[in-house]
Amino acid sequence: MHDDLVESPYMQYTVKCKEPNLLHGVVHVDGTSRVQTVKKVIIENKQGGNYSEYAYDVKGATKDNIVYPSYDPSIFEVKFPDTDIEGRVTNI
Repeated sequence: MHDDLVESPYMQYTVKCKEPNLLHGVVHVDGTSRVQTVKKVIIENKQGGNYSEYAYDVKGATKDNIVYPSYDPSIFEVKFPDTDIEGRVTNI
């Protein structure tokens, strides 16, 4: 986490956006954005059956908790968003 940020699970704080031209959808007219802390994200490859036969090596492409894309053109698809995306809100 950036040195001058605190945990913000409820988007309580605003910060000045360093790249407002790249993040149109999350920047307010005053150039700020709200930050939300996400503690744990699990990315799982589902392949075969109703899914593609191909998988991306997510674990191998992850460094310092950042998942890097392939050098080759690739597309990540959420095929069945109503069943493939799971989430819950918890208190810290």
